[in-house]
Amino acid sequence: MALSNHQKHQAGRHLAVAEALLHGYSASLHGAQTFVTVNGRAAAVQVAAQGAWMIADIHKMTAMCTDLYVLVDVTDGRRDFYVVPGDDLRGGVRERHEEFMASVGGVRPRNPNSRHTAIYPAHVQAWRNRWSLFDQAAESMSEDAGS
Repeated sequence: MALSNHQKHQAGRHLAVAEALLHGYSASLHGAQTFVTVNGRAAAVQVAAQGAWMIADIHKMTAMCTDLYVLVDVTDGRRDFYVVPGDDLRGGVRERHEEFMASVGGVRPRNPNSRHTAIYPAHVQAWRNRWSLFDQAAESMSEDAGS
């Protein structure tokens, strides 16, 4: 039986929670679709099952204000995790997209109306297993609460 994209995404959310727990953090699912809570902080989860994280609408994704992302790669049975600051992820996506658009003269060759882009593991390698970002998130939350 082939898994649906929804099943893969939900499995990825559960894997993110499990991995955070195995790193000693409190963690749980948050909401019905996208988020998990790790160390008291919400993070968006995206799952790659075919080698890259697919972004349907670059403009919508780069307009988000999510502080942290957990990118889960389950391609070919992998279980790789990338914890990425939201601004860094969105900035990299935007920069690569603008470079691509400049390379094709500003118009996508196959579908000019497409807003699709992808994030490949090489783009986020610096954040592989960076669960410690949840320590920093908790510290900054404590500092903000004390202000």
